[in-house]
Amino acid sequence: LSSDPALFCPPLAPSENMAFRPESVEDWMQLMPNLLSSEGWSMALARPKANLSHCTCPWGGHLIKFTLKSISVENAPLKTGNILVRPEARAEFQHLCPMNGNKIKECDFISPGEAILKSQTSWRLMKLCTVLFGDVAGQFVGYFFNAASQDGKGFAALHHKLRRNFPLEGDSACAIWEDDVEAQGAVLLVRPDKEGTFTVTAVVRVPEDKFATWATFQFRILLESARKTAQWFLNRPGIAELRDADEKYYMVLSIQSFKRGMPLVPSGEPIITIDAGERLGLKHWARFQPGQTGSRNKFRLSQYLSVFLKAIGEELHPFDVLDGRELVPYQCLVRRSEWEAVRKHFFEVFPLAKTAYRRANGGSSAPGVHEDVEPKFLSDVEVSFTPSPDHEDIKLESRLIVRNTFLDIEDDEELQRKADLHARSARRPKTTMVFSMSVPVYVE
Repeated sequence: LSSDPALFCPPLAPSENMAFRPESVEDWMQLMPNLLSSEGWSMALARPKANLSHCTCPWGGHLIKFTLKSISVENAPLKTGNILVRPEARAEFQHLCPMNGNKIKECDFISPGEAILKSQTSWRLMKLCTVLFGDVAGQFVGYFFNAASQDGKGFAALHHKLRRNFPLEGDSACAIWEDDVEAQGAVLLVRPDKEGTFTVTAVVRVPEDKFATWATFQFRILLESARKTAQWFLNRPGIAELRDADEKYYMVLSIQSFKRGMPLVPSGEPIITIDAGERLGLKHWARFQPGQTGSRNKFRLSQYLSVFLKAIGEELHPFDVLDGRELVPYQCLVRRSEWEAVRKHFFEVFPLAKTAYRRANGGSSAPGVHEDVEPKFLSDVEVSFTPSPDHEDIKLESRLIVRNTFLDIEDDEELQRKADLHARSARRPKTTMVFSMSVPVYVE
């Protein structure tokens, strides 16, 4: 069996005549489990360091794949999954890495790692791709390398969704599509190889299920141009500074040590009163109630910070996702610039929340908020073992536990312990066990 997790994704089956458009790297891997392999693809031209292949698209039209091998990258990031820059960072810091006069005209931010960019496509690659594969292929292939058109035309609004460390650890990938064009799209993936270089794979969908098999000579020119441009794209002047700005763009916050009940927020009602808050007009406190800022009724740090800061006259826009992955409930993501604007006020007030927490529960423990921590994702506690007809992947999510009438959040150590337990039990013969009634009750 292959170790590539993408091959274990059950393929999606769009209904007949339905215009389906993959809108994430995961969508692409589910629809095309053989996306990164040679199986099922017809080879149009194979060169020592570049291949051009094609196949009929399962959801209509045709797929064209460029495989560009042994791309060297100077000063590549240690975390190779960061080699592609988030679209919103590219837009904001484009002055650090100008590309032949190309300028991103607009950026419609959606979430960290996802945005709609309006920018120019490549004239050099677009012209040949348009002749061989049509306007759509020319536009997308040109956009991958994002070199400016010589005539100043060719603006296109393309939706980007970045995904890091998928399908393998160290991969950097991005799904790209036009929101106004049904069933169109493309995916770009950069993967490190054993030699310290990278393989760049670009797959583009074109609407017509046909391929210009006659154009072998033109394919050679196209592959040579594509590989040279990919080499330049990953090493262009200023790219190291742009990657550094991208990595500093966000900050992960974490909260811990509130196992005796929900953390507290300022309140207009004297539920919990502390004299220490009188100076700031914050004598009254109450337990945070999940679901105040959204539909979820489980604790999320993003909700807690939003409610807390709003109560003290500040505003923050925290996120629960990063690069297509959901953070654990006790972490959230913030723009560094936004957090720095409210940080001083927050840490002036938050000690009062800790004092109120101790007043409410007794003892010395109280919640603590930490900055610039390593992100932890819900997917990290998935159990990994060889799939078989008798087993299904087990995904463990953080849960609220009722203990002594207080609601607690399972921490990452508890989740890891359960993941290990499930992994061990999957390898053992099944046995019947009787549990005592003291097992904690989970509130779903």
